Amino acid sequence: MIKVLIAEDDPRIALLHQSMVEKIEGFEVVSIANTVAELQEFIVVMKPDLLLLDVYFPDGNGIDFLGWMRNNAIGTDVILITAAKEMASLEKSLRYGVFDYLIKPIMFYRFSASLTKFKAYKEKVITHEELSQSKVDEFFNKTAQMAKPLHVGLPKGVDGITLEKILTALHHNETFFSASEIAEQLGINRTTARRYLEYLVSTSKVEVDSHYGSVGRPERKYKLKTTL
Repeated sequence: MIKVLIAEDDPRIALLHQSMVEKIEGFEVVSIANTVAELQEFIVVMKPDLLLLDVYFPDGNGIDFLGWMRNNAIGTDVILITAAKEMASLEKSLRYGVFDYLIKPIMFYRFSASLTKFKAYKEKVITHEELSQSKVDEFFNKTAQMAKPLHVGLPKGVDGITLEKILTALHHNETFFSASEIAEQLGINRTTARRYLEYLVSTSKVEVDSHYGSVGRPERKYKLKTTL
């Protein structure tokens, strides 16, 4: 099991990232740090295999923390997850050897592809597989191929961005949501939300159940399946 430490100053986003990690086989979240001070303590005590690192914290900067890690010989691998889009941040993080760089808001297919790639890398390291040029080339050309973006091959009338927003909303909670609740959360039409949710049911990404109120017809409610 790959141990993951999440460093994110917004507790709600940190919990969202935790739920996303837990939906990917082979990973477990060992702790969440909301400040750089907590992060410095947790990474030494927990010794995680992978750090999901934000850039901006109330008491410091994630890029500077990468320098602190290297100066203290901490070999934890890092995936940077940030709203920072400056080229300077990307360039500096690459010099510190980050495994990947994800821009918020994260699309689950991209997040999953990054962790899957990391898992494949760790498995090669653990097995001490003998390197050849072809294997090196395969790894640097993304050991695990990126998952197919959701907008590829979608039926007419189904937009990939809207679909990903609905999937992300469902990740926030393990309970069932109605189309009305999803529509209100995302600011979209209820009919549109219902159409996208039914599409996700047809692709086996979402499960559906009927909930009976005190009066009227039963209401269909939706929940993301445990594995995508």
